[in-house]
Amino acid sequence: NIKFSFEEKEVLKDLNLTIKKNKITVLIGESGSGKTTIMDLLMSLQKKESGHILINGNDIESLDLKEFRKLIGYVPQDPVLFFSSIKANMMWPKENLNSNEIQEALKLANAYDFIMQFPKKLETMVGEKGTEISGGQRQRIALARAIVRKPKLLILDEPTSSVDLESQKLIKDSLVKISKFATIVITTHEKSTMEIANDIFEISHGKSNLLKSI
Repeated sequence: NIKFSFEEKEVLKDLNLTIKKNKITVLIGESGSGKTTIMDLLMSLQKKESGHILINGNDIESLDLKEFRKLIGYVPQDPVLFFSSIKANMMWPKENLNSNEIQEALKLANAYDFIMQFPKKLETMVGEKGTEISGGQRQRIALARAIVRKPKLLILDEPTSSVDLESQKLIKDSLVKISKFATIVITTHEKSTMEIANDIFEISHGKSNLLKSI
């Protein structure tokens, strides 16, 4: 029964949905329907007006937020890489990573093979905001960076909206593998991304409607 308003405009009204552990939950809906707000509430970046957000039965407001957020990986719609090497970008979430952990995350995100084709491999500089590599490559490195800490909850905002078809397929393949150890929540307009969902909720007029559940 989540209620949330922004600048006196009601965004969510008595919203109810269940996100299942180690499954892929997809949120769809028109722009402004509240999908991003739901993600912000899950990460406790916004505060609800009323209702309860329960994490394994515990109210989110009772949790140590600093520790809770350590369990979350997040990939925005247009991820930004730092003006540094691929390796430095991978080590940003966790400085004491070893090479095996970096390699494992890159392989899981289907990024390892194309990186190994670069002359400088992991020492390749990605340019300002990652503009020296393609959008699909940037998205897969951002995904690897998000999962390198082995998050329990992975949140993605339109992960395949601005990449080529090959990258779309590789990202979807990665997400199916990642869902074996992480709970995944995705917002998308892409029908192909919906194909890998276990549950699809349509967000409309501040409420949710379950369209698919397997």
